[in-house]
Amino acid sequence: MGRVNDTISNVNSAIRNLLLAILVAGAGIGGYKAYDLYNAPRQQLADKQAELDSTASNLKLANDKLAAQQKKVTDLSTELADKTAQVDRVEVSLKLLKVRHRLARVRVVDQQGTASLNPAIPSEGTDNKASHINLLTKIEFTEVDEQGNAIGEPKSFDIVGDMVYVDYLRVTFDDKFIEQSDLDRSTSIVLFQRVFGEHQAPAEGFQLDTVGSRPTAYARGTQMTEFEKKIWTDFWLIANDPQRARDLGINAAHGAAVAMRVQNGKTYELELRSTGEMSFRPIDAAPSIVPPVNSHAT
Repeated sequence: MGRVNDTISNVNSAIRNLLLAILVAGAGIGGYKAYDLYNAPRQQLADKQAELDSTASNLKLANDKLAAQQKKVTDLSTELADKTAQVDRVEVSLKLLKVRHRLARVRVVDQQGTASLNPAIPSEGTDNKASHINLLTKIEFTEVDEQGNAIGEPKSFDIVGDMVYVDYLRVTFDDKFIEQSDLDRSTSIVLFQRVFGEHQAPAEGFQLDTVGSRPTAYARGTQMTEFEKKIWTDFWLIANDPQRARDLGINAAHGAAVAMRVQNGKTYELELRSTGEMSFRPIDAAPSIVPPVNSHAT
């Protein structure tokens, strides 16, 4: 009987231990589930925050890259503007270098009347002044390049007398630019103004170049640049403003004139040298002038 009771007691103890174990295990599982349910949203939130931080970081990198690209574009635009200005300057320089000696030919087509070749010694019994006033000289003025090709169409004028004047506007640059062979300012430049006779007032002379526009010899079929505009359109402002002239490297800007007592049938040449002097002299034999090419010809 005692053994039976011991057995029953042992069974009951085992059952209690089993139930206790099941209860503890259930409590552990329940706690884990409860912790998991509590912690999952926080983990999801942390994951979302990490994803957001990553996206923000990528966006910042993209913005930084875009800013760098924009700066590069701005720098390239500035560089392009500088290069364009340099090209513009070089184009002007090349044109000026090609026209170091601005040339023109004056051909005496005809003379009607009589005049003394030495007006200081009038012929006996004649009025020297009257004889020159009665003399009419027809000339043909043609600009040419250094190869003798005509620049623009010839212009014909009737001059009173046989003394022909050509006045012009001249710009000379500082010696240092000539010595340094500065592309823009290594040669003098001129704008032919008028041609007239000794018995005509200069204001009544015949216009050659137009003040404020680019002279034909310097055009070469291109657009006038800012550097040229400052010279051709502001000539008298520059001439009267030493600081403006210095800013452009200009030593002098003023008007001048040359004259020649011409003879019928002769041809004379006007030439501007790089130093700024203009010569007006006869040439031994009038070379043939190649007419300008008609750009509209087929």
